[in-house]
Amino acid sequence: MYNKEKLMQTLHDIKDEAAAIAPYVIVAQPRRSKESPQAQLLDGHLGLHIDFTGFSRGYVESTNLAVDAARNYLIQCALETEGAEYLFFVGDDTVSPWDAFKVLHKTSQENPDAVVAGVYYIKLSDAMVMVRNNNSIKVANVDPGQVFEAWQTGMDCMLIPIRILRKMYEEEPELPFCCIANGIKDIPFIGEDNFFVHRLRKHGFRLLVNTDVQCLHMDVYTGKYTAHPNVDLNNYYTKIPITERLTMRDKKRIDSIWAVSTEKVTENLRREHY
Repeated sequence: MYNKEKLMQTLHDIKDEAAAIAPYVIVAQPRRSKESPQAQLLDGHLGLHIDFTGFSRGYVESTNLAVDAARNYLIQCALETEGAEYLFFVGDDTVSPWDAFKVLHKTSQENPDAVVAGVYYIKLSDAMVMVRNNNSIKVANVDPGQVFEAWQTGMDCMLIPIRILRKMYEEEPELPFCCIANGIKDIPFIGEDNFFVHRLRKHGFRLLVNTDVQCLHMDVYTGKYTAHPNVDLNNYYTKIPITERLTMRDKKRIDSIWAVSTEKVTENLRREHY
């Protein structure tokens, strides 16, 4: 007959032992609000929608912050987590394939001087992956089976070695990692991802894309998405049922939702600071 007290003590010992282990990768998600739906389950112990099996993992999210402030906050959380080796940004409306982390991780291990991103599309538009062609910029060919250096990508499926973030911080501690410029005289619109990638290059690191990580960019209210033409929907787990591709008929509704969301974030920030 088993000893119940000893069994429970052993279970508590295992729990305490696990709590002392550092996360190898921190999954970071900027969220528009606590109430807004998430495309995938990325926090918890069971039923995760991306495969992290065998890797210790942490999760951190932000809500009701402008996207540049959200990314800076999440990066700071990663830097303050002792022992963490990677930060994995996943957008709350970005659906990554089951093997996304492990594919990006393998590429990162083979290219220690680089940040590695997967492919996701601007809703109802092209892939958010640009390459430099002589002195011009164009949308990259993102057909699967490639690893190449990009000029610019979004950050919503991006694996970043913590040591790269630490080096950037140590060399320029007075600069944020991300910043959005909008409405500044003599400065064009600059997105937070543009700002981060510029800083990355300045510090001598590369931005690589692995096109075997093909994401869906989902409208979380309908399950409609934009993605590569040949994407296999069997490769994805989601909290929201995947329905069909987004069409131009959806654009006005999507634009109005995000306009309202942006106004709410702006109003929250105004209340906090004034």
